Amino acid sequence: MDERADFLRESIDFLHRYMAKSIQKYAEEHGLTVPQLKVIKQVLLHDSTSIKQLTHNLRMTQSTVSDIVERLSARGILLKKPNPKDKRSVIITISDEKLNVIKKASPKPVNHAISEALQSLTPSQQETVEEGMRLLLTAVKGKMEKDGIDHLESFEELFIMADK
Repeated sequence: MDERADFLRESIDFLHRYMAKSIQKYAEEHGLTVPQLKVIKQVLLHDSTSIKQLTHNLRMTQSTVSDIVERLSARGILLKKPNPKDKRSVIITISDEKLNVIKKASPKPVNHAISEALQSLTPSQQETVEEGMRLLLTAVKGKMEKDGIDHLESFEELFIMADK
């Protein structure tokens, strides 16, 4: 059983690194860094946001987020507008020009990378991989609940998909 657990843990670690490299490659292809891409993604998710909210959501320091926003603003990717409710802060949005470019680009580089990898498998093999992931997720969810580990809310959609 330890051998199986080692194989699965190492496989998950490998897949995690593959996805991280895919994001890095995507960022570099678009002349961005991964942290810049994360900031852009957060701004897109919320339509507009603040440095404080970005700092909280990304778990980065305020100075790091401020530097990233400054660089992206200088490139015309992000726009900073005074916050009418708080003169000490700014509202950050994506410029309309860049928003159109982003919408045309592949919005989910990790999904794209995984899809391409899956295409090398037969439909039957793809179903086997998916079923194995569903089973593992179900087992992990059960173990988390048994151990009293909560904060599963952010994964609810995943568990709904796994139950299908």
